Amino acid sequence: MAVKPIIKINKLNVTYFKGRDNEIRSLKNVNLEIYPGEFVIFFGPSGCGKSTLLYAISGLETEIEGEIIVDGQDISSLKSRDLELFHQQKIGMIFQAYYLIGSLSVLKNVILPQVVNRHKSNKERKRRAMELLSEFGISREYNRYPSELSGGQQQRVAISRALVNDPDILLADEPVGNLDSKASEDVMKLFSRLNEEQKKTVILVTHNPSHLNMAHRVFFIKDGALVSVKKNRELGEKFVNKDAPDNSLEHPLTQDFRILQKAYPEFSADVAKPIFKNYKAREVIFEVFTGMTSDELSSLEKYVDKLLESGINDKEKMFHYLDENVKNGGLGLDKRTALKLTTKIKSIINEINELGLEGRGGDHISLEAMILKLNSYLTHEFKVKFKKAEARQRFEDRIRDRLEGKIKKEQFKMLINAAFSKGGVGIHIRKAKKISDRLELLLLGRQHNEN
Repeated sequence: MAVKPIIKINKLNVTYFKGRDNEIRSLKNVNLEIYPGEFVIFFGPSGCGKSTLLYAISGLETEIEGEIIVDGQDISSLKSRDLELFHQQKIGMIFQAYYLIGSLSVLKNVILPQVVNRHKSNKERKRRAMELLSEFGISREYNRYPSELSGGQQQRVAISRALVNDPDILLADEPVGNLDSKASEDVMKLFSRLNEEQKKTVILVTHNPSHLNMAHRVFFIKDGALVSVKKNRELGEKFVNKDAPDNSLEHPLTQDFRILQKAYPEFSADVAKPIFKNYKAREVIFEVFTGMTSDELSSLEKYVDKLLESGINDKEKMFHYLDENVKNGGLGLDKRTALKLTTKIKSIINEINELGLEGRGGDHISLEAMILKLNSYLTHEFKVKFKKAEARQRFEDRIRDRLEGKIKKEQFKMLINAAFSKGGVGIHIRKAKKISDRLELLLLGRQHNEN
């Protein structure tokens, strides 16, 4: 008896601003089937539509045309309440940014999705949460807050939360994008174990070619279209990393290329070219705009992350780190660049801290209060002048939509840039991009503030 697909997509299209001058076709006529117990990866360069496809399957993407059947249900036709039940019972989601609630302990974050299940007692909910935390090696952290954990620990908490209602399907959007190589490897092994031992259907989005061999099948996406599918192994066949060589001395980007070429020699030129060009272009841009390599930027990123977590904002120490010779643990930048970066980083960290998106004493401020603070800050910082009162209200509404997850970063930028006559705010595209980037920075920085 043939196995029926747990997910079936027919002629899926996702279009933003349809019929307008700035129309964006994010997905184009996508057709695919995913079977129960499969581990699949959506792979492609940034902006290709792979995350949009994941969100469409989850029911979070509403601008769709076509058919999405999940476990026998056409989710595009589900009403609001039925869609909520679908999210609670059928799928678990894991994100790159974790999205843990900073004011709740680790245990309460994992318990939270169970609140909708009225048939479970508080004791049962707690027991289920602790079982998962124990399984993933973080039960000792149950009473700590997310900001007190490492990135890898936070992602384990997020995976526990996604599994707490025992869904059949796990959807993971760049789940190791914020982690170092060791933590990334550990988390990817967790997904493999959940797939092999618990038979969870895992759908993972990534642009990292080193993960591709873990999947049963890889769906390659380019410019919103599904261009090819690679089958690694049969369903039920375990993943074995047969010949993982020691590439510790090899440049990480070169290693990625090697893995991609070795694992997928049959890539057609039109599929391989944009992927390789994506990495080359990134190195060129880093050098032109910052004078730094991606490795140097990665090192700087980790240093800034520590500053955000610790709350330390010592300008002299920061300058010393940037200016110090590489052999002594610094970045070895010239003094002028080091001073410029120090001033800019310190300024942004101060903005994150001073904006105060966390309430006094660690309490979260209300959504409306947060929206007002962000509205006031962004308007003042970028000298936004509204010609009409309605434009000001639209700007506030778009901030609210972004905070509530109704729109993504790119949509926020497009909507505040669109002409007032077309329902937008009418902010120039360059300023709209800066505002959008800063809003994301503030929201991400908020995760590091004290709870």
